[in-house]
Amino acid sequence: MPPISRFQSLEEEIRYQIDILSKEREYERSEKSKSQKEKFKLRQCIWEDERFVQGETWRVSFSHPTVQNKTFPSWLAPGSPILIESENFSCFGNIHSIQNNHLVVQIRGDMDWEKERYDITEWFSETTYEQYQEICEQLLKNPDPSAYKKLSWSLGYSLSTKPTPPNKISNEKSSTKEERFFNIPDYGFIFGPPGTGKTTFLLHLASLLKTNKKTVLVLCPTNFACDHIIELSIKKGFQPIRLGNSTKIRDEILEFHIENLIQKHRDQKQISQWRNDLKNIKKKIQSWKRNFGREERAEREEQKKEAKFLLSTIRTAESNLRNQLLESCDLVVSTFSGFYNEFKRGRRFDFVFVDESTQCLDPACYMAFLSGERTFFFGDPKQLPPSYLHPDFQNQISYLERAIGIDSGERVIFLNEQFRMEPEILKFPNERFYEGKIQTHKDRKNEFKESYLGRNSKLVWIDTAGSDTEEQLGLEGTSLFNQTEIDLIQQLSKGEWGDSRITVISPYREQVERLKSLNLPILDIQTIDSFQGREADVIVISLVRSNSSGEIGFLLSPKRLNVALTRARSQLILIGDSSTVCQSKDFQSLFENFERFGEIRSIYEFLDFT
Repeated sequence: MPPISRFQSLEEEIRYQIDILSKEREYERSEKSKSQKEKFKLRQCIWEDERFVQGETWRVSFSHPTVQNKTFPSWLAPGSPILIESENFSCFGNIHSIQNNHLVVQIRGDMDWEKERYDITEWFSETTYEQYQEICEQLLKNPDPSAYKKLSWSLGYSLSTKPTPPNKISNEKSSTKEERFFNIPDYGFIFGPPGTGKTTFLLHLASLLKTNKKTVLVLCPTNFACDHIIELSIKKGFQPIRLGNSTKIRDEILEFHIENLIQKHRDQKQISQWRNDLKNIKKKIQSWKRNFGREERAEREEQKKEAKFLLSTIRTAESNLRNQLLESCDLVVSTFSGFYNEFKRGRRFDFVFVDESTQCLDPACYMAFLSGERTFFFGDPKQLPPSYLHPDFQNQISYLERAIGIDSGERVIFLNEQFRMEPEILKFPNERFYEGKIQTHKDRKNEFKESYLGRNSKLVWIDTAGSDTEEQLGLEGTSLFNQTEIDLIQQLSKGEWGDSRITVISPYREQVERLKSLNLPILDIQTIDSFQGREADVIVISLVRSNSSGEIGFLLSPKRLNVALTRARSQLILIGDSSTVCQSKDFQSLFENFERFGEIRSIYEFLDFT
């Protein structure tokens, strides 16, 4: 059954989204402010220098002896959002780099650094809230008629003004996915269950469009997804451009970032000279003492005017270079926030592809409609939607799930062949979540070589039932951990699992943080939610829950279970207390599936409880 809308019109729904953004932002700010009272703050950082990068981007250097002593917390790392404060000043930024006792922060906007010392605190990205709110308000105040109509229809409103339906194909049953795609004139959905190659299909379509001289923008909710697309597109012969905050982009991808391409452009020599002139003027401005006479003040104001003129000249020259680069590349890839400045300038594309669209907030999907002639959403509505911190919004349904549920099927392309998992791993999620419609592609490589537990099973459940294991609350009282499961993973990682192909995922952040603190010799440790969209050869799931009442909390979410069970390529190992989790119908069926197609092993085989 398609999700039923609680709203009478698209306008009403957009106003609801504005309300969500406002409340979520205030809630996150409140939670962050509370946590700062107990957490580390980098106090009295000494302002040293600032450097103009391009556009609105500046890099500011600070020094602090604590940084040199390396006693700072985990959040003080490249990419982390921060708040910079002094007595009457505050601005937001991201950490760019840390070296010796120097901290370089990337900010947007030209600031007057009147003080010498500032406090730096962990924060969150407020800019994204502002951008999404502006997108919603634009749709309400001055909507693009075409985009508004398509968005309205996709959500089940304005049924009397239905957009042009896809062109009829003479033989619908024998038509290819490519034919169906090109016959959709406005917007559509690529429903790709795990391992069915959504991103591969996306780049295949982009390649066909490139041949037809069409412009393509790919928008993603995460930097990881953007970097992955850039990586794959390069292998397929694209000349892509990556937009977004450079502090959050992998080093090997930075070569394709717009800032780097501008810096390497042949016209950059003159711009570099202007930059040096600007730097010298800014240094002179900063060198004036706070108490100076009328003549000095007048001279300082003249220098400020000169700096402003130079900055404007540089920005105009770089904007021209930016346009040249974006118009000549094969593919533009960005997070929504990273594309926002181009969106405000009115840049549009022939096609906009939204990858991992299940995880996108609704206003991000609005932006996608406003940015292209044709818009296609790639994702899986059976997996986790975007997460909200505010308790009132925990059960929001993603735009993709609603839109696919409303659509008659004309605009939905279902990918039914998977290339990732061993058939045994696929079997349960396929039957439980996809009505058995997914098939394993005949050309899928069999990557299973040997078990990481000494036997030949691709599915293994290590049952902790009867071992007196018990879940516990972490120190902050907001997340759970299970020490017995941590001990088991630690022991196995030193012996049978001493290989980088292992990845451990768990639903609870406290469990993840405690495992990470052990510096185990395994590939990765992540929460289930953060590992959505990724895969690994061997996945170990630490379920954590173990109690006498059978309480399993958000493990009851079928979508979270689906994500967890579909990350592994060759072997899936689950660690959990069957007496607790199997009081849920889904977990009981899963346990029976492991018994039938894999094996159940007791924790007593691995840990000595005597």
